[in-house]
Amino acid sequence: MIKLSYRQYLHVFIIFIACLPVAAESIREYHQRQCVKGNTVSCGKAAAMLEGERHAERIVELGDNFAKTVDRSALEEGNKPLLNEAYTVVLADYFKQESDNGIKRGVAIDILELCANHYHDHWRNRKMWWPTNDAGEPDWSTIYYYIVEHYYGYCLRQSL
Repeated sequence: MIKLSYRQYLHVFIIFIACLPVAAESIREYHQRQCVKGNTVSCGKAAAMLEGERHAERIVELGDNFAKTVDRSALEEGNKPLLNEAYTVVLADYFKQESDNGIKRGVAIDILELCANHYHDHWRNRKMWWPTNDAGEPDWSTIYYYIVEHYYGYCLRQSL
């Protein structure tokens, strides 16, 4: 029989614990579990988070569809995206596609143009890069998602 010191047992125990699978859950899963236990506040939070996840998935799907039909000649110049032009085109497509879900534009056109210029300046002039595909062309699916995210995360908040 092998005799181990206390310190060696501790090392073996730590290695054993480190090798156990990690059980992680998202905040939504936590609230769903709490909802099952009868916490009505968690039920509302879980439902809202699930709806947000579905909306994000829908935006990705819309972006993929947009990327298949985008007129690159109108929205690119020298393999660089004209993000201020694309902003209004993307949002027009987004609101058209989502009108059946009750989603409508919440800012005036002149505010939308300011948001478009802010978005363009942020990516082209400040970051000096933009999402591209494997061929080095602008990735319109990802750009679509980022434009919608910018609209909700920046444009609407600034217009309040």
